[in-house]
Amino acid sequence: MKTLRERLLEVIDFKGETPKTLEEKTGVDRAKWSNIKRKDPIRATEEHLEAVFKLWPEYALWIATETTNPEAGQISPELEESRQKLGRAG
Repeated sequence: MKTLRERLLEVIDFKGETPKTLEEKTGVDRAKWSNIKRKDPIRATEEHLEAVFKLWPEYALWIATETTNPEAGQISPELEESRQKLGRAG
């Protein structure tokens, strides 16, 4: 089971974001984004979560609970990657 911080970072990495691009898209300082990626990281804060939930609401349930509900549009990076592969194959 992954931690909430690990799930948050998985979405950020899946989307190919850097602290700089996250700052531009969310208004949260890039240093705060860098801090959660460090070797000795800080915990994800309410500010991080709110920013990501607004940017990618489709991942909110998975980040918070590690569950998905595709019928309601709530997915995970793994599910999105599978969908993308199916789209390319079909």
